[in-house]
Amino acid sequence: MTHFYQPRIAMAPRTSSRDLHRAAFPLASPVASQEVPSGTTPKDADVVQFLSKVFFAYEDDGVVSISVVRIGSLKGSCRIHWRTQDSSAKKDLKYIHGEDVIDFGPGESVRTFEITIISDDHFDTALDFDVILEDPEGCMLDPRLHVSRVLIIDDDQFPSNDFEEAIAEKSEAALLEVGFSLLWAFVCFCFSHVPTIKWKSILYLVLANLGNAYYLATIFMRVYLIDTVLNVKDSETEKKLWIPGDRTGTAMALGLAWVLPNVVLLAVDFFEMAVLEMGFNIRYHLRVNLFRKYLRYTDESRALVPVQALKISIMEDIPDLVSQGYLILFELWAMLGKIAMVAIFILQELPRSAVPLVVYPVLIIVHLIRTHRTRMELMAKEGDGKSATIECLMQANHGYKLLKAYGKLTTDVRHFEILLHNQRKFVMDLKSFNFWNAQLIPWITTLVIGFYIGASYHLVSSHVSLGALVQTINVVKDLGDRFSTLVSGVEELSKAVSPLSSITFQFNLETETLHRADVFATKKNYALNFSSAAPNFDNIPIVFQNVKIDHSLPDVHNVEFSTHILQGTVIQIIGPHDSGKGQLLKKICGPGAAENILMSPHLFALQVPHEPLFLESHGLFENLHLVSAADRHCDVKSAERGLRILKRLKLDKDWIIRQHEVDASSFTGRIHSLQELDRCKTTLHTLHVSCCDDEEQIDVEAEEGYQAWFSQMSGSEKWRFQLARAFVADPHVLIVHRPVDELDDDLKEVILSLLREFVDKRGLEIDEDARWTLRQRRPRTVIFSTGSIKTSIADYIWRISEEGVTSVEKTHRPKTLKRVPSLG
Repeated sequence: MTHFYQPRIAMAPRTSSRDLHRAAFPLASPVASQEVPSGTTPKDADVVQFLSKVFFAYEDDGVVSISVVRIGSLKGSCRIHWRTQDSSAKKDLKYIHGEDVIDFGPGESVRTFEITIISDDHFDTALDFDVILEDPEGCMLDPRLHVSRVLIIDDDQFPSNDFEEAIAEKSEAALLEVGFSLLWAFVCFCFSHVPTIKWKSILYLVLANLGNAYYLATIFMRVYLIDTVLNVKDSETEKKLWIPGDRTGTAMALGLAWVLPNVVLLAVDFFEMAVLEMGFNIRYHLRVNLFRKYLRYTDESRALVPVQALKISIMEDIPDLVSQGYLILFELWAMLGKIAMVAIFILQELPRSAVPLVVYPVLIIVHLIRTHRTRMELMAKEGDGKSATIECLMQANHGYKLLKAYGKLTTDVRHFEILLHNQRKFVMDLKSFNFWNAQLIPWITTLVIGFYIGASYHLVSSHVSLGALVQTINVVKDLGDRFSTLVSGVEELSKAVSPLSSITFQFNLETETLHRADVFATKKNYALNFSSAAPNFDNIPIVFQNVKIDHSLPDVHNVEFSTHILQGTVIQIIGPHDSGKGQLLKKICGPGAAENILMSPHLFALQVPHEPLFLESHGLFENLHLVSAADRHCDVKSAERGLRILKRLKLDKDWIIRQHEVDASSFTGRIHSLQELDRCKTTLHTLHVSCCDDEEQIDVEAEEGYQAWFSQMSGSEKWRFQLARAFVADPHVLIVHRPVDELDDDLKEVILSLLREFVDKRGLEIDEDARWTLRQRRPRTVIFSTGSIKTSIADYIWRISEEGVTSVEKTHRPKTLKRVPSLG
């Protein structure tokens, strides 16, 4: 029989302005102290938490609504404080900081407040900030949901919204067609959006003129030295000396004028290096945002960007883009400044010899226009050859066992040799092209200097001073070098188009964030509109509304079904292989979550992957608890609980226990070291001194990789480790596909009994002396699939037949463990 649950529609009470009272409050730990009024004990206090671990905000909406819920008897009043805190999104840039007080009256279970979101036209990945609940009065804070993230969804495109049509084609070739326009947009993006880059760039451009001014001064000083200070045959030069009548003193003064400005320029160079360094900031901004974007890709987007492409983008393309696409502009600016200084000298001393000032730019422009397309094509071929080589290496690594088993290793090596030969051809074609193009400016310079030398006697006879002629020859040679450097810089700038096109393509692929936001909005509306009275969130069922079962059985129509699940129950899904059980489970949570499967967003749903997965470079402890050094946190009780869960799952071999203890000790040591490092940096921050530089910090964190400890496990042990990890995570809804189908009878009984205990005790191996009672913990629900055998732990059985029809049956399970009643 098929059941369908139709929730009643009624809006939950909202927070009005007079319900929220402004108050300053200390930044204390939210769970450090739990205040309760007289007559109320922590054992029967209501629990206050956010409605969801993550809220979604569209940038253009301007505000985001945050809901806080109260779960319990709803008797009496209680109060809670909230405040925002920066994460990747920064206050006054992406949102307006807020802090306030929320009061719950008798019978009230939901309060809502708003936070202002700042909209702009600059691209950002989905950034987030935290909202924190603290200082409870008359209630207790849920340790899991007292902090929530607000994810800001940005609809702008990288690097500018002006390239919407080219980006929509999802092709790097289309982006190459608008290469230099795209590059200019990237420059504007870095200048206006990457933190600190705007003021650093402006100051850098200003300071660059100091060196150019000194360069012009040295040209005139050399002319003055030859034509005046050292021209002892001309008595008229005595009047032009800096110290009249004293050539020695004037020469010494000229020497000081040559040397002393270099002290200032040295200080400027050091300031540019130490303070105005921009490369790291831009690389950091692009790398972090691309990595954040990649982790949120849809499956389709991830298929378009294999891991080797991501590695090339982060480790090679981004550094090349920053150096060739932005930082090189400052070198070009300096070159243009020096060329301007040369032009000033030539126009003042030899105005009739200013032909090179016109010839050089015209030839350079014609040369760049005629060679640009060929250069881009050769660079693209070289890049494709490099990508093919890396792809071959990655495929050999992933398929090594298969290739070895079928004796195909030699064939793979031969294929690799062919790729290397092709890559060499592409590289040599590009080198040959660059070699001949690099000869243009030097040969023009050589011809011009030869002309000046050949005409030197005529020029000196025409009242051109010897010093001016000598310096003109030197300046023309220098001018040729500057223009040659300028051409090389423009060519380097053109090289940035290819990595920019690749990164632009990757930055603008679709992510799952929009789908997650839609699913969240549906779940939020469902939960808040569930009851006409104040909803008890422990009683909100999980609703399956017109859900289709996808499977591969032939000649079977996808039949929709509707039903609901009560929290705190065990659901068993029975059906043959290929009947769609696994696909149905994937619809409940995760990237493939369906909008027509409704549950309250405060529920943490976790699907255990059927394939055993491990963080290969991490130890057993970190794999079990899924913690990293970035968490800066180590909970001893949590570690002890994890060890107890391993033992309950019969993962109690001596080497497993030892490995857990060793890894836990090592992890704790790293955490303590990093905490000391953080404290040291905080203490010395005002002195601009660090305990160690970035590379030293990387050395602290990047220790030698662990041996493949999980390779010592059997298939059964790997699967049970997956379950142990899930029990440690302690989800509200645990979803497991075929947890016992491949186990022997003894282990099958162990797993099933633990799943039942997980539901009945609202968690597994929870400390009995914990301050939280069973009533104050949220109900646990288990949904698992099997073959055709019915188990004794299930409250409901769902049967999926070969005809695709789903039936729901309530079991008459014996009460082996005392059930915990819901609050309210």
